[in-house]
Amino acid sequence: MKQISRKRASIVDPSIILALCVILSAMASCSGKSQGASAPIPASRGSVIFIEGTVSIDGKPGEIGSALGAVTRIETGPASSCEIMFDGRNVVKIMQNTFADLDFSKVRKEIKLQKGGVAAVLKKVETLAGKDSFLISAPTAVAGVRGTTLCVWADADNSYVCACNGKVHTIDAKGSNEQDLEASHHMARLYSVKDGSISVAQAGMEHHTDAIVEALAAKIQYKIDWTKID
Repeated sequence: MKQISRKRASIVDPSIILALCVILSAMASCSGKSQGASAPIPASRGSVIFIEGTVSIDGKPGEIGSALGAVTRIETGPASSCEIMFDGRNVVKIMQNTFADLDFSKVRKEIKLQKGGVAAVLKKVETLAGKDSFLISAPTAVAGVRGTTLCVWADADNSYVCACNGKVHTIDAKGSNEQDLEASHHMARLYSVKDGSISVAQAGMEHHTDAIVEALAAKIQYKIDWTKID
């Protein structure tokens, strides 16, 4: 009888299959890490934790719990204010009669203050090499900080900057009159524009009080020590 020849099926060693799976998995993992490293890390934009009086957020009535967008416009009326917390250890108070744009979409946060006042207690801001981590820009001056307690007030012709407890870097809107303020209990400057030029002068404690910043600090469970520079 004629025998039918059969081809022997080749058997692959299971250990080889396992090794290939491990290699492919590692390659996929490395690829994912490489892509993730090049992608921007989302920044915390913060949310509203307190509202009093008439507060408009992006043209709508403000609400507690509202999250900030990439850029958020906030307007407050007389005897009105709101407070914003981000990263758990930073809190900002937008005072009465204020018009400001908040850009909290990047690692370095910025408030563009057109008029009115802002107070802030910043205990957890990202460290940026050679740069201020938080900016408050007013019509005639810019205040930059890396973690401190401060107050900024502005109108069309004047910008008031106070290092309430800590260190604040200030400069006028034209890039001159640069100063570093350091204080355990309030050191302020007033930048004023007249005839196209900007001057800077010493100022007292205006537009805010110890009680205002202490109450703000309490929102992040922080107690200000007025005897030393933060």
